Amino acid sequence: MRRRQLGMGALLAAIGTGVSSSGLGQTDSDLFFDDLPIVLTASRMAQSPLDAPAPVTVIDREAIDASGFTEIHDILRLAPGFLVADWPDGSPTIANHGVGDAYGRRIKVLVDGRTINNPLWGNVNWQDMPLRVDDIERIEVVRGPNGAAYGANAFQGVVNIITRATASESGAALIARVGEPNIRDVGVRLNSRGGTPLDWRITASRRTADNFDSYNEQSSESIVRKVLNSQFSAHLSPQDLIRLQFGVTAGVDRRGYPPATANNYPIRSEKLDESYLHVAWIRSFDAESEFSLQYYHQGRSVRGDWLAGKGNDPLVPANGDIDTTRDDLELQLTRRFNPQWHVLVGAGVRRDTAESERYFSTGRTIVARQWQTFGSVTWQPVQALSINAGGTFERHDYSGSLFSPRLAFNFALTENSALRLSTGIAYRAPSFMESDSFETLQNDGKILGIFYRAGLKVEPEKVRYSEIGYLARFPALGLNVDTRYFHERYSRYLDDQTCSYTSSRRACRVPPPENFANPPRSDRNFMFLNSGAFVMHGLELGVDWKVAGIGRALLSQAFVKIREDGYVPDASLVDSAPASLTSLLLIKELPQRWRFSLGYYHNSEMSWLNDGGKVPARDRFDIKLAKGFGATGSEDEFSITAQSLGGAYPEFHEESFRHEPRIFASLRLGW
Repeated sequence: MRRRQLGMGALLAAIGTGVSSSGLGQTDSDLFFDDLPIVLTASRMAQSPLDAPAPVTVIDREAIDASGFTEIHDILRLAPGFLVADWPDGSPTIANHGVGDAYGRRIKVLVDGRTINNPLWGNVNWQDMPLRVDDIERIEVVRGPNGAAYGANAFQGVVNIITRATASESGAALIARVGEPNIRDVGVRLNSRGGTPLDWRITASRRTADNFDSYNEQSSESIVRKVLNSQFSAHLSPQDLIRLQFGVTAGVDRRGYPPATANNYPIRSEKLDESYLHVAWIRSFDAESEFSLQYYHQGRSVRGDWLAGKGNDPLVPANGDIDTTRDDLELQLTRRFNPQWHVLVGAGVRRDTAESERYFSTGRTIVARQWQTFGSVTWQPVQALSINAGGTFERHDYSGSLFSPRLAFNFALTENSALRLSTGIAYRAPSFMESDSFETLQNDGKILGIFYRAGLKVEPEKVRYSEIGYLARFPALGLNVDTRYFHERYSRYLDDQTCSYTSSRRACRVPPPENFANPPRSDRNFMFLNSGAFVMHGLELGVDWKVAGIGRALLSQAFVKIREDGYVPDASLVDSAPASLTSLLLIKELPQRWRFSLGYYHNSEMSWLNDGGKVPARDRFDIKLAKGFGATGSEDEFSITAQSLGGAYPEFHEESFRHEPRIFASLRLGW
């Protein structure tokens, strides 16, 4: 079996400094850009995908650049089985295979190992991250549950966004884009020159875009984002590395419904601020044994108020202010005892807070605490067999005690191919909204309407999964193949259901408050509850073919089916998985440093849940034509990108939203 397992400390040292490690015998470029790259995210240990206990797709820098994508969430279209959608009333959303809705709560997202999901809904505010696509080195996508490594909410997958090494560049760079609709983007990146104990990078940018025009008298969206991001890394000794990262985003969203249909959500401006701080210390004992300690903080603030009204009702003030924070402290120890045994143990504590008069009908701060311990043991009894057993035990204020185990077997068929069998359990803990929300519209002490309400005790969602995977590398052909069959059984599906305080047809299970208006302005309430079970199974295929002088082709294909396993009140859930999902990226290097790339993205008919709706089968084509210039090896480039060549297509809800075509020019200059 091709075995290149590495310790996280040695690995972070390589990432942070870009230098060779005597224990590794290779540079970070060798590690991550080989035909079969090292991955980090499957088990928290660096290892070959042939040894990984979970399926991992690596979207590398070449694929990211050739795709032409300038928004981070779009890059996940290249991962087998992943669904991506944007909508004008909130952040873009992602899902794996199906069960996708407006808030993308079932996938854990990391940046350099730190969790960035927002505690309010459990989603990711993709457009607001203090990070640019240009700062990303690669994205590792675990295409299935991974609670054994990351605990609750690593429920349908894990996305780990890994930024570019501080020492991989030097000097400065300017990146600018201009196009339609109203695309204006300029960024500056400054890097240390190297040769000093401290490596650093600072990026700053401002971008605007009109993401949605009002379609069918539905909502529109325009955004402005200012981003500052910085990273510093320093070797205190040959064994000790310190990394410091921090970033901020300041932005404005202009969104809402046109006057004819504005009801409670007219066109308005919302200001947002998002920030993070990440500090890590890594102590390496040898190439596969180390200790790490990291702390991170993230905060988000949204400010927006407007006058809400419906029909001939008088306008009343509405306030959408929200403040959330997360503080996380984590330690981890890995140890290679001998060639047969490799052990990882760790622990972490987390504190989340949320404050919003609108969403909780109180001025107090909502607090949730969590602690977890995790570990895994990898045993290689014979050269051709690797057995991984691991799990996470945790305690959360909203879910109680949970244990997420996994058992995986990796069989080496040849030096360049392996068969993987794995099974386990994962959970999704309720978010603040699902556990504590009481969203209201109030005026003069009267509650005029109740929207989301968490009045019932809810349990965490649960999935039991099993899969069989086959990975192979054919060096003579320049071909990598990754395929698997998966079977997942979900229970305690957590969703909201519509209820009424004035109708007995679907009466709310929780009585209305004493100050509830009679009659109310709105009597369409949404209560959270566990509501059914279902089974999801399917087949995935990933192909990466690269031949010097010819080009590169990356194919992702997934076939998915959902069936009820008992009563499921939302009939659209079964339709939330497209029967077929395809992406194809073709990259062709041309003479005189020209490059052409074509992206094709297809899904069969499907439905998005909760604020979404049915979308028909669709095919999207993107192209990018780029010309490199400057010194040999430089990244200086001018390009033209056209997205959605076939025109606007239904996005997230067939009757409400249209994804508009985009065309823009990009320029990157370094000095």
